[in-house]
Amino acid sequence: MTGNVRTTLRFMWRLAAVAALAMTSAMTLGNRDAQASDLNGFLREKGHGDVAISYTSEEYDHFWVGRTKVEDPGVGKVETTSISLWVSYGVTDRFTITADVPWIHADSDGLGEFEEKDLQDFTALMEYRFASLGSDVRSDLVGAFGGRVATLGYEANQPVDIGDGTSDWLFRFVYQLSYRGFYFSQQVGYDLRGKDAPDGYPLYSEVGYTWGPVTVTGLYWDVRVRSGTDIGDQGFTFPSNREQSRRAGGKVYGRINDHLGLAGTYFSTLEGRNTGETSGFSFGVNYSF
Repeated sequence: MTGNVRTTLRFMWRLAAVAALAMTSAMTLGNRDAQASDLNGFLREKGHGDVAISYTSEEYDHFWVGRTKVEDPGVGKVETTSISLWVSYGVTDRFTITADVPWIHADSDGLGEFEEKDLQDFTALMEYRFASLGSDVRSDLVGAFGGRVATLGYEANQPVDIGDGTSDWLFRFVYQLSYRGFYFSQQVGYDLRGKDAPDGYPLYSEVGYTWGPVTVTGLYWDVRVRSGTDIGDQGFTFPSNREQSRRAGGKVYGRINDHLGLAGTYFSTLEGRNTGETSGFSFGVNYSF
């Protein structure tokens, strides 16, 4: 493989990674995820960066009370849409800063007719590549540290909300394997949550392959927590719930030119606890500079 071909593939992999981050959706019934906290092993080169805008739509009419899946006319069908701005910049070839902020609109057609729309949480992370081994078969080890804070005083303790309203510390470790057009990345994280929200262990996996300007990726999220309440427990609040979920999805990313790319994603919840059985889609635009 020539040096020019390798450079082109690495460039497309970086763009695919940006699209995967920009396409990650928010969760309802107590939002625990933010796009900038779902990482893989791709970092920006020194002096280069990306700006991505994404739109996400998801809905559910069944949800889990504890581990029991139910349908409640008082909650009804819940629909959530979000528009998110995501940015990334390479301070050095090994050190990248990422940030994300979403605007979210959540409502339901149940008896309570819940509705809320506002800016949600601002997330920022510092990523550092500790090691990179191999050439054709490459392994990267990346660590990240950052925080998440509620941008405005939205209402967090209600059945349909847009977030937990907490300030959190985020820790991430990523292993990534790359070979020609193929890559696999696995993130292991720890979220030190604020207020009465339980600490969490987010796991995020990607596997993808690039054909020319197109990359197809499989995605898997597994959000776990250490403790917390179930809906209906004495003294529970929605931020304090033991909210867990497993989601799977697929993404297609197309590179239009050296600076512009488009992506579309579909995702569905496989299993959960104190969360909605959501499914939805995302699409977004990424600009690389």
